[in-house]
Amino acid sequence: MKNRVCSICLLITLIFSIHSTTFTSTALTSSEPLYPYLQLLNSDQLSVYNQIYQNIMNFNDELFVLDTPISEKSLEDTMNSLFNDHPELFWVYTSYQYAVDSSNIVHKVRLKFCITKDELPQAQANFNGVLNSLVSGAKQFTSQVDQEKYLHDAICQMNTYDPDNHMNQSAYSALTTGTSVCAGYARAFQAACQRLGITCYYVTGISMGSTHAWNIVKIDGKFYNVDLTWDDSISECIGVTSYDYFNKSDAAFASDHSRSSLSGRIVACN
Repeated sequence: MKNRVCSICLLITLIFSIHSTTFTSTALTSSEPLYPYLQLLNSDQLSVYNQIYQNIMNFNDELFVLDTPISEKSLEDTMNSLFNDHPELFWVYTSYQYAVDSSNIVHKVRLKFCITKDELPQAQANFNGVLNSLVSGAKQFTSQVDQEKYLHDAICQMNTYDPDNHMNQSAYSALTTGTSVCAGYARAFQAACQRLGITCYYVTGISMGSTHAWNIVKIDGKFYNVDLTWDDSISECIGVTSYDYFNKSDAAFASDHSRSSLSGRIVACN
């Protein structure tokens, strides 16, 4: 087998423990799944998704054998799906190593962690404390759009775009350190919306020629695109809060945003 390193632009955050090795289609509402990317996977990919999740929860940094070997492309889609679904897993990097055989079938995976296991309890407390504060602030408003707007504004005000933060692919960076990149902004917003009970998904793609991440949110029964990163960048330039990329349709985003093939398979914003 040969070792390869696969890096993907994604992240992680929230904080709950799932002890079962099988995921179900948990829903935020009666009709929308909490984990939309999980719904896209075949049975082999689902097996790997669950196994990787458990190894993240167990803080396993050793090379481990997959119960269900899969192709490199299937592993990539599975890892992207896992990290897109779970912003709460902030302590693991979205880059990883894997070993393949001569047919390019992946048999082993090694995860990389951005903090130590001993640091995790305090990091979780910090993470949950900020999320709970955001949710408490949002609940002063009665309408979903005002609650969403509060989270949008608060996360933008908390952060400055900075790629030098080593945890910048995680929601933790945007919630606790004051600096992040698009992945961190989007995962923090996803985690906060989820905790508030608003359906929110993580989206990857291309914006203005570069890889990018943003969100899809369901407000009053309709789906919209939201890009906190671009709104914050504009706000810092003009000195007032920008909503240029707040609750827009796919058509409105089409001029400077295009989804990845994986994210293109989840809900449309019409």
